[in-house]
Amino acid sequence: MLILRAADAAVQTAEALAARGHRPLVLPVESMRTIGGPAPTGDFAALAATSMRAVPALAKVFSGDGRPVFAVGERTGSALLAAGFTDVRVAAGEAEDIARLARDAGLGETATILYAAGRPRTGTLETALTAAGIGCHVWEVYETVAHRPERSAVAAVLDEGPPDAVLLLSAGQATAYGELVATCPDLFQPAPKILALSARIAAALPANLAETVRLSDDTRLASLFERLD
Repeated sequence: MLILRAADAAVQTAEALAARGHRPLVLPVESMRTIGGPAPTGDFAALAATSMRAVPALAKVFSGDGRPVFAVGERTGSALLAAGFTDVRVAAGEAEDIARLARDAGLGETATILYAAGRPRTGTLETALTAAGIGCHVWEVYETVAHRPERSAVAAVLDEGPPDAVLLLSAGQATAYGELVATCPDLFQPAPKILALSARIAAALPANLAETVRLSDDTRLASLFERLD
């Protein structure tokens, strides 16, 4: 199973795969950088995070805060609870589901959510909140930096042949995998199965790889792993 996550996050994913009896292969195509700077001030009705990467910044300033904190995915929600937030509301699907949770929480046109975000990003959450008539203030707290390994590095990881499957957890990883296959096609034959966490991520793949994609039933990694069994 080929993992393309940043090295620190890949360790946990590799352990989870190994526990299920799979052999993890780690080839990071990205790394994460913390963006410094003070938190914005304002009368925010709630907080939001779409990645665990945003939790340390939120916890540093707002831990123990009683306002609702909207999260995408159970792992981000659990990290927020562990960081001391008391009112964590988890959107089980994509970022736009936070808009529905916000409406259910009674947030209206006068409300603004502080979104601790990364860059680059799709703008999905901001668009969904705007459509719902809810304000969104973006606070960039981390950055994803793309890396493209040399052929020698790819060949070293795949020294026993192509993986049976590749795990894609972000659109950036999907784009990088498409580039790897295009530049080193012989190293990925026969073609591995592709496991994508969402349709949005799968859409970042080139068309010639789309036919091998298996999608997660939801946004949990465990659900995606079940597609291997």
